[in-house]
Order: sequence, then structure tokens, then C-alpha cells
Amino acid sequence: MSKNGNLRGGAGLIDVHTHLLPSWYTSRLGEQGMVTIGGRSLQEPDLQWTPERALDYKDRCGIETSILSFTDPGASIGPKDFSIALARECNEYLARLKQDHPTRFGAFAVLPLPHVDEALAELEYALDTLKLDGLVLLSNYQGIYPGDERFEPLFAELSRRKLPVFIHPGLPQYDLPLPYYPWIMEFVFDTTRAAANMVLSGTLDRHPGIPIILSHGGGTLPYLSFRLKSADMIHGFDLERDVLEYLKDYYYDTTFSAAAFPIATMLELVETDHILFGSDYPFGPGWLTEHSVKDLAENSRLSDADRALIHRGSAEKLFPQFGR
Repeated sequence: MSKNGNLRGGAGLIDVHTHLLPSWYTSRLGEQGMVTIGGRSLQEPDLQWTPERALDYKDRCGIETSILSFTDPGASIGPKDFSIALARECNEYLARLKQDHPTRFGAFAVLPLPHVDEALAELEYALDTLKLDGLVLLSNYQGIYPGDERFEPLFAELSRRKLPVFIHPGLPQYDLPLPYYPWIMEFVFDTTRAAANMVLSGTLDRHPGIPIILSHGGGTLPYLSFRLKSADMIHGFDLERDVLEYLKDYYYDTTFSAAAFPIATMLELVETDHILFGSDYPFGPGWLTEHSVKDLAENSRLSDADRALIHRGSAEKLFPQFGR
């Protein structure tokens, strides 16, 4: 690590998968009886987030810009009025962070889904008034997945705006069958469900041109890509293009997915200009970012130009406001 905290050639990283847990937000979750996220206690020392701790982490790990997002449940918790008010509070807080640190923090707006009319109103405020940089959507809202017909008005607006949309997993609605932290397996399975449903439902045909970033290397999507293509051939979904073309349109972050095996699977599906760096801070500790940059640096399948794209070049195309 250099004097400036730049880690193993990862200087100037743009991190598209990083979260915030300010104390006021965890208090709001507590008001609704929520004391864990992804099976982890909100009282864990590592999850005591502040802007100062986040900036220190970024400096130590060579991260220049972090695109912040509220993780599951976002603002989708509690009664409808509570959810609407929480989304507004979250987005205004994100706007203040951007204003205070314009080159260090970007922000994905959060919406009070599944309440679509109210979500559209909040989207307009967050993007047009607060000038946030895109939108975070959960993989499901009370069992309703992106691609469901109830979300058609939202996707029509996202297609009109063509701003980046970050898909982050949420807990599925079924009882978890295995006694492990859900982030180990269930989160990646649910991202896969959301991504597959947006394709097979025809949503991406009806509402084209949305730059969609999938968490955790797309869940299991790259590995299952041929099976999804087979489903199209067997069941005859009424799609305008080959299934693989939609999967190639997605962007994939490296969070918990920068090791050689998952990167190899991604590279069989997409070019490096569709792979983005992610840390999952504060849920992902510093050693994870160190491992990720080291794995990318040592991957013989990647050229220096590939690494430059993953580190920041691919993100600069989606977020030119953070370009050099």
C-alpha cells in the first residue's frame, strides 16, 4: 500500500457497490422492529457507518469515488406513509453527502416500492431536484420482482431517462431452507431471479436502453446463461432478440466475484467494458477490497487495459460526471 493508501494498482477506483448505514437510518429500521441486515446485527462494530469512516476506508483502499446505495430493505419497510417519508429522508441525505464531497460520493436514489405512483413521484424529485446519479432497485419487493407487470410504469420512465439502475438483492419471501447467512447463497439466487425475469417477461423489449448493473457478478446469471437461452428455445417466449443478447447488455460488478473462477465466467459472457468494480463496504471489509484488486491484478486473462476498464473506465461511461 502506498503513502496515499492506493492498493496494489487499484488507485482511483470507482466503486459502484457500496452502502451507507447512518445511525439515523438504523434507528428508523429499529422503529419497525428490524435489528439485522442479511443476518448480521446492526450493532456490529464494522457496520457503524459514518461519512468519515467511509472516506478513511476509501483512502486506504485506493477508491476515488463511491456510488452509494441503501441496501435491503432500502425504504421499503413499514406502513406506506413511513416508507414514503423514509425514501425522501434517504435521498435528501444522499444529496447532502454529494454536495459535501462531490468527487468522492455519488448516489443511487431509493424508492418507496412497491407503491409505484409514489415511487415515480420520488424518482422525479431525486433525479430532477436532488440530481442523484441513478437508481437502486431491490431484486424483489414483498415477492414482486422487477419485470412484474405492476412495475410497468416505472420501467417506462427508466427507459425514457436511461440513467443507470443498480439491482441489489433482497431477501426472498420463502423460508430459507439452510441455516446460513443469506448473503452467502440466497442473495445471489435472488439477483438471478430478478435479472432473468426482466428478460423473459419481455420487460427489456418494451422498455429498452436502461443501463442495468447486477450485483455480485450477476448472481448465478453468467453460469446459467445457457440454461436461460434453452428456456427460450423450449418455451418460446415472445422475445425480440436471443436471450444471450439481453444478458450481454447487463453490467456486472465484481463484489465477492473478483476471483479467477467468477471472472472467467463473466468473461465468457461479456467484454470487460461491462464489468465494474464493487466493494460492498461496510459489509465487505478492507481485506475483501484488497483481495479483489489483487485477484484482478494477478488474473492472466486480463490485460492492463481490461483492468483499467474494471477499475474505473467502464463506470466512467455510465457516470461521465465522475470521469477524469
